[in-house]
Amino acid sequence: MQIQNARVFVRLSCLGTIALMPLLILPAMIGVLVDRSGMAESFAGWSASCNFFGAALVALLMSLRMHHLSLKTFATLGLSLATVADLLSVLSTGWPTLFLTVRFLGGIGTGAAYTAALAAFARYEDTDRGYGIFITLQFIVSGLSLYLLPVYSSTLGTTGMFFILAGFDSAGVLLARHLPGKAIDERAEKSGTSEMSVLMTAVAVSALLGFCTFEAANTAQFTYIERLGMALQFGEHKVGTSLLIASFMGIPGAFAIVLMGERYGRLKPLLAGIGVAIAGLVLLIVTDSYPFYLLANCCIGFSWAFCLPFIQGLLASLDRDGSVLAAGSFTATIGGAGGPGLAALFVDGGHYDRVFMMGIALFILAVIGFSIANRETAPRAPLPL
Repeated sequence: MQIQNARVFVRLSCLGTIALMPLLILPAMIGVLVDRSGMAESFAGWSASCNFFGAALVALLMSLRMHHLSLKTFATLGLSLATVADLLSVLSTGWPTLFLTVRFLGGIGTGAAYTAALAAFARYEDTDRGYGIFITLQFIVSGLSLYLLPVYSSTLGTTGMFFILAGFDSAGVLLARHLPGKAIDERAEKSGTSEMSVLMTAVAVSALLGFCTFEAANTAQFTYIERLGMALQFGEHKVGTSLLIASFMGIPGAFAIVLMGERYGRLKPLLAGIGVAIAGLVLLIVTDSYPFYLLANCCIGFSWAFCLPFIQGLLASLDRDGSVLAAGSFTATIGGAGGPGLAALFVDGGHYDRVFMMGIALFILAVIGFSIANRETAPRAPLPL
């Protein structure tokens, strides 16, 4: 990976991570809203959903116009909106409807910036390594934040938390100036290729459905993996420790692609990564031993982070201007939101094994989708950032 590209990828990773902060700190953020603002747990959850729905909506809309958008402008406007929304969140915690509206608008802002950052990666060589740096940074920031925010929540309170988020958004505005402007694929403009014509191809649809089912499989098992540990009477400390270790396994999982690059293509590593997740789910189904429960958690944590950069690289290869990536952000959000709901249909009566078997089926569908979509990545000319 060229030094110049490495610097660019670090900037884009910082920008994208800032845009993802509401997701990366979600459990701790819900805790602060409940404990420090007196919100009901269900209402705090709905506020998070409003934020994510806003992000999903703007990703979908951007995917339909990605060839004509200025990434720099959209990210700047988006993070400016997010800054205002976070500041208004401090003042609106006592007004339920207003608070939900503000969080929805904040999701639109951060979603625009995140989608712009994702699309910018697609315009460079070593795209997969760039996404590896991005995912690695996400896991590091998430781990640190989920530790620090609860520890200092009594000092920060809701006001301090939203001021910090607004500060990050403001810093993101400065980083957004490094983004490129409009689409660079002149061939697409000359041939009249539209975003819709790209998104409706068999390979794009297959990749998007694969990403959707991949995220659904992961969030489905993640919803009840803690409950399984408690049902097996491992105790809160052991279960919590296993989940913490599994989360840290995502760091080497994501960073592995930085070392590997595209040496083995995309499909083979994806198959191997999803195979590791399936092995972890099989362990959860057949064992009641804590060491194997811990191993299964680590397999799933590693796999999730390992596969994401390859998936994003695959989507980037289908349209270097990022329309498929933007649509992928939307379908992944839908899949991630739908996974817990699907799991709830199977878990009745404490049948966690059914949830994990459903997860295996969803992973197999994802493999089929990615296999259809896989193709060689076209060379990318570096952009000056």
